[in-house]
Amino acid sequence: MGAAVVATVPLAAEWVKYRRGHSLTDDAFVETHIVNIAPEAVSGRIVRFTKDENDRVEAGQVLAEIDPTPYRDQVEVAKAKLATAEAELKRQEIALARLKIDVPLQIEVAKRTLAGARADRAKADESLKVTEDEVERGIDEAKAALDASKADLALAQVEYDRFADLAKQNAVPPRKLDEVTRTRDAAAAHVRLAEAKLAKAKGDRGKVEVARKTLEAAETGVGKAEKSVDLAVTGNEQIAETEQLVVVKRQTVEEARRGVASAEDTLGYTKIRAPFPGVVVRRARNLGDFASPGVAVLSLYNPDLLYVTANLEETRLRGVAPGNGVRLDIDAFGEPFRGRVVWINKSTGAQFSLLPRNVVSGEFTKVVQRVPVRIAIEKDDRWPQLRAGLSVRAAIEHGPGDPAWADQAAREMTALETRFNLPDK
Repeated sequence: MGAAVVATVPLAAEWVKYRRGHSLTDDAFVETHIVNIAPEAVSGRIVRFTKDENDRVEAGQVLAEIDPTPYRDQVEVAKAKLATAEAELKRQEIALARLKIDVPLQIEVAKRTLAGARADRAKADESLKVTEDEVERGIDEAKAALDASKADLALAQVEYDRFADLAKQNAVPPRKLDEVTRTRDAAAAHVRLAEAKLAKAKGDRGKVEVARKTLEAAETGVGKAEKSVDLAVTGNEQIAETEQLVVVKRQTVEEARRGVASAEDTLGYTKIRAPFPGVVVRRARNLGDFASPGVAVLSLYNPDLLYVTANLEETRLRGVAPGNGVRLDIDAFGEPFRGRVVWINKSTGAQFSLLPRNVVSGEFTKVVQRVPVRIAIEKDDRWPQLRAGLSVRAAIEHGPGDPAWADQAAREMTALETRFNLPDK
């Protein structure tokens, strides 16, 4: 017995030293991030599975497909609406281009017509003035000629009367009486001619009325031409209105394009893709099942993101620090793995339980709490054989730790956790 005691004392001392230098726990498991893959924005019958459980997939690879028929029809309808909107926009643009050519020409023609009408009015006004002057001057001249003719006739009549008396007395030869008679008759004819010219000159006053009516017609033409110019100028407003219609049609085209893009995106969602390279661990639906947005169809995980979560008792946290080495005895393997502490959680697992503790009633039983500790597993040839959920016995070495290494390891894990690479559909 003494020999046995002597033999066991060194072993016991070694065991006590090991226990004092390590924090041990059996409440540890290999974990990973299992991502449930579900339809994002579509629902329908599952018509195809391209991957099954335990299959490795690459980022963006199609895992399953929902019946795309109704969503393909929506894309065709959206494309038809886009084609109609583009045709309407083209028609409005052609109309705008035609207006921009026609309206300036119409304005220029109307302005030239107005200028011609104003010139005609000025000519008619000048013609009226000239005609009035000529008619009045002609009347005055005819009156003066008539007065002169009457004076000549009066003189000739006096001469005729005198020589007629002398002829009765045979005081003058008959030839002289004939001459005086012809002179009187000629003077009378001149009076009649002067009266006729005066009547004609007065009759020329109708020309003044015609010229006045011509002026009125010219003024009416100027008014019409001015209205034509105003009407032609309103074409600029029509151009502005058409430009606004073109803007509206362009917005309609953009909306139709967004509708096509949205419909194509929705059609793309009928293909359920892997967000990152990993392994399919579960197929939650079968071929022909109805899938809804947010309801998992497949589950997969990244095999590079495996770690151990050790739920360490709060009484054993002393001496545990990020960066400390860990011995990991996994039940599925004969030889232990090595690892290092990445971080120690800031709260206990009880804070996230479904039934949180309530001690306000006065009844309380103290229970040792456990704090999750994440441990990075060092890779070796057995890494591909690791499985999420395996039981682990962790022995964490005590020491000051290595914060720099722990920060780097945490960043690398975060990079693996956030590595999503979905290509364009």
